[in-house]
Amino acid sequence: MTPSTGTVYTYFHHANFPGAAICCREHTAKGSGTMRIPVDKTSPLPLYTQIARFIRHRIECGALPADTRLPAIRVLARELGVNRITVETAYAELEASGLVAARVGSGTYVLPPYSTPARSLPRGNAPCGASPARTPDAASDPWPQWQHHALHRHSFLSAPPAIPLSSHSPQADIIALNSGNSDPRLFPVDQLRASLRETLRREGWKAGEYEEVAGYPPLRRTISHLLADQGIPAAPQDIIITAGSQQALALACQLLTSPGDSVLVESPSYADGLDLFRSRGLRIIPVPMDEEGMRTDLLPALLKEHAPRLIYTIPNFHNPTGICMSGQRRRQLVHMAREHGIPLLEDDFVGELRYEGHAQPALKALAHPGDTLYAGTFSKMLMPGLRVGYLVAEGPVRDLLIRCKRLNDLSSSGIIQRALHRFVSVGRHRAHLARSCQIYRKRRNALLQAMAEHLPQVRIAPIQGGLFAWCTLPAPLTAGSLAPLALHHGVAVAPGTAFFLHPEQGAAHLRLNFALHDPETLQEAVRRLAAAIRQLEAQHGVMA
Repeated sequence: MTPSTGTVYTYFHHANFPGAAICCREHTAKGSGTMRIPVDKTSPLPLYTQIARFIRHRIECGALPADTRLPAIRVLARELGVNRITVETAYAELEASGLVAARVGSGTYVLPPYSTPARSLPRGNAPCGASPARTPDAASDPWPQWQHHALHRHSFLSAPPAIPLSSHSPQADIIALNSGNSDPRLFPVDQLRASLRETLRREGWKAGEYEEVAGYPPLRRTISHLLADQGIPAAPQDIIITAGSQQALALACQLLTSPGDSVLVESPSYADGLDLFRSRGLRIIPVPMDEEGMRTDLLPALLKEHAPRLIYTIPNFHNPTGICMSGQRRRQLVHMAREHGIPLLEDDFVGELRYEGHAQPALKALAHPGDTLYAGTFSKMLMPGLRVGYLVAEGPVRDLLIRCKRLNDLSSSGIIQRALHRFVSVGRHRAHLARSCQIYRKRRNALLQAMAEHLPQVRIAPIQGGLFAWCTLPAPLTAGSLAPLALHHGVAVAPGTAFFLHPEQGAAHLRLNFALHDPETLQEAVRRLAAAIRQLEAQHGVMA
């Protein structure tokens, strides 16, 4: 650490050159040098994530070649002024990503890449350290300028996603509460296998052709019947099959917005939705929430000031808070959107997973025809790997969305759509949904009981349905500090920072997925989380 700047310098030694250090930014006359790891302890980003992200970037850009030995955990922790657990967690994340591996009695080393670029990186050069705004010297940077321009323009995409797609941790001893999925062990694998076999037996090669862009007509008719049971008007011709509700959201953004436009969203909101809006160059206007959902009393001023081109909302069992928007708020939202001529995009990803209370009408059911787009999915209740969702749209915009769908992926898998139609149409879907609701209700109760027993100081928003518990930590604890400690104790949680436009607003929050594990496992997960919180409270000098 230099006295004048306080910057931490860490040496990375290469196994084949024990006397030399791999340096990213500068070299001395003797060929050795230093590599600085910037650690910002005031950032809402967890320290272990900052360390892992920095090392990952250096590995991926070639500045840390294969067989580079990383500093010992204890040494790096001392030099950075952080806890050993923080560095252990950072190394564990890199190892889980296949970037490094620990050698017993020797240390942690960079692994060879899965593939080598056509042009090898010159030893000792640091293309990753160059500013995207400058034209890199061709002699020292093999990557073309357009790649740096893309990195600069979409810099937020260079960070790994905060929420994993997989339901379970790659480490067997970690209890994962950070996923956004339902329990894969409840997926109706045998029934879907039978539907696939029957589809291929009956339809043969026809099932393997390109499907209609809007989707397999019998499946669209079946979805129309399912929605009608929920009081949602949707004619089959107004239903577009999509690759999950994520594609439905992407298609709506592609058609209805342009870079620089504003989109209104609840705050907090769906993490990948926020990233999608960022990727489209949209101005995200957050609308605060309370226990009744989006604060519609704030909408008149926001609509007047920002003139948004889209309002995105998750009214049923909101992600991440689990809040269900009140009936009065729904009617106010529909009325104001129509009054200002702004389309509503209603994301109903788990609306049927209700454990208590009365069902509220969908925005689509309250709105005039053509005012609202309605997105649904089979991913949460059947299998996310099916990638089957749908978008309900009426009027001229429907045909434009179908055209956009073709431009994006031509059509969704016909085989999967036909097999899903067979599964849903014989009533298995309803039986599976009823069984899942019963199981997840017990798991919700188990989590609430365990939290009341072991963590009474943590507040939990009411959970009437869905998959998530939204937790508020007592001051001065933060999710960024807790997440790596929790991982060290064997439980993975989703920090609330991932769900806000301004991450610091989520510093006191956690999202826990209670649907993934049985009651006994949830009890153990909460015990581990409680141990991590006790350790963090001790570090902060908080009295129990």
